[in-house]
Amino acid sequence: MGIIPARLQSTRLPEKPLQDLDGSPLIVRVLERVREATAFRAILVATDSPRIADAVRAAGGEAVLTGAGLSSGLDRVAEAARDLEDEIVVNIQGDEPFVSPAGLDRLVALFRNPHVRMGTLAAPFPADEDPGDPNRVKVVLDRQGRALYFSRSPIPHGAHASPLLHVGVYAYRRDTLLELTRLGPCPLERAERLEQLRALWHGIPIHVAVGEYGSLGIDTLEDLERARRHFRAGRETT
Repeated sequence: MGIIPARLQSTRLPEKPLQDLDGSPLIVRVLERVREATAFRAILVATDSPRIADAVRAAGGEAVLTGAGLSSGLDRVAEAARDLEDEIVVNIQGDEPFVSPAGLDRLVALFRNPHVRMGTLAAPFPADEDPGDPNRVKVVLDRQGRALYFSRSPIPHGAHASPLLHVGVYAYRRDTLLELTRLGPCPLERAERLEQLRALWHGIPIHVAVGEYGSLGIDTLEDLERARRHFRAGRETT
């Protein structure tokens, strides 16, 4: 099951899920992209906003309204998944219109290993981007491909470092997802504003599939304008 959490209010970009991206709301563009993956039985948008739900349903998608007081996308996904029977739940951020369908399929494939409880994606850091940008989350791995840490700061340090860009999608076994919501936020999660650190804090390994899965998450108006240029360029070459 793929679940896309979408909250109407955003600090840096007001009403972000409903912002226009080449003629459709951003949340619909994300839904269209996720539909290109083959691993999902179904795809659900979990939102606190009837307006977002209406936009999704108008595009032929499925949406469920979640509680307005939920503090994170993780909690929104967990509420939507609580009554589902799916063993694997994938959390796709509602601001990732260029997420890789092949990456989503590979992420789900990690769970062929029965010991994997949680997974995510990473990509080589783009040469034209600044590793110091706090909106581009970095991740470092151990030799077995498990996350050691995620940060908004440049990691690892050094002129010869090869940073990895974290791609904002997560997959969980359903019981692990529900456990994480029961545990609540941890100090590192609050400091970095990165909810995946909750899992590492509590000793839950995060397996990372690395590939050319680079995405363009939309956090600011500048990101949105860049995404619009990307869509226009793609349309002009087809």
